[in-house]
Amino acid sequence: MMRYKPMLPILTSELPAGSEWCFEIKYDGFRCLLYIDESEIDLYSRNLRSLKAEFPEIVREAEQIQQHSDDLPILLDGELCILDSSTKASFSKIQKRGRMKKEARIQEQAAATPATYLVFELLMQSGRHLKNEPFYERKRILQEWMDGREYPTVNKEHQSPIQWIPFSTNGDALFAHVKETKGEGVVSKRRNSVWIPGKRTNDWLKVKRLYRGFFIVIGLDEGNGYFHVAVVNDDQLLPIGLFSHGLEGQEREALIQIVKKNQVTKRGNHIEVTPRICVELEFLEIYQMQLRHPRFIQFRLDIHWEDCTWEALQMQMEN
Repeated sequence: MMRYKPMLPILTSELPAGSEWCFEIKYDGFRCLLYIDESEIDLYSRNLRSLKAEFPEIVREAEQIQQHSDDLPILLDGELCILDSSTKASFSKIQKRGRMKKEARIQEQAAATPATYLVFELLMQSGRHLKNEPFYERKRILQEWMDGREYPTVNKEHQSPIQWIPFSTNGDALFAHVKETKGEGVVSKRRNSVWIPGKRTNDWLKVKRLYRGFFIVIGLDEGNGYFHVAVVNDDQLLPIGLFSHGLEGQEREALIQIVKKNQVTKRGNHIEVTPRICVELEFLEIYQMQLRHPRFIQFRLDIHWEDCTWEALQMQMEN
């Protein structure tokens, strides 16, 4: 079976309006496709790397489909996740599982922290390609197939290794629910869109639920243009990430000049700066004490750097 690189959404800042759009909860995991026919099972990532060895619990479920389905070959598209709730998946847990190499350890963790394959597309059924069917028709066929096998919609409390992601026509209400439950975001899909392998198109758009916080600039890497930031924790500076996106033109040049003016030391390309400059950043989450997907929002000249604390950041994320 030919492997397909998945269709990908474009990141946007807000949900599209209009009746031509449908909306799905976005989960943070490994995007992958699952192919099953009478003799083969293929579970592979968006970069076409096999994930069968790392996630045997999904392969075992695929074997059940293989043995008891009369509509093979099938091709499913979805997100391989470890759920924290019915609207949120744990990036750190799935990444840890994906790095494991020893079979005994993999089997142990498959039982202790099992992954769930969250399906949102059925691309082939009984060998018939559905990629050129409109999204709403693909979704109808997927629901029919899932219901026939008694696979549930996403449910953290359900033990099924395969579940499926339904869509809503009310994007605002869905996104409000995602934000309230601290999910990752929402994917908007044009109702009549086809599935185009390996393409990132305006027919699929993603909006992420993001946090905001205040941070202290502590350095600059002149080699890659990234600024390093920290927060105060127990009267010490705690490095917590680096950013570049969102800072353009005169604002970028101004910050570079401020950093150079307040330089303490320079090692290679890295300039260390006196803690003084505060910025507001938007970010997806904190993973292993580092910001994920940070983006510059604005300078915060109204905030003293000693007030950019770990405790204040936690409070901002809880609100």
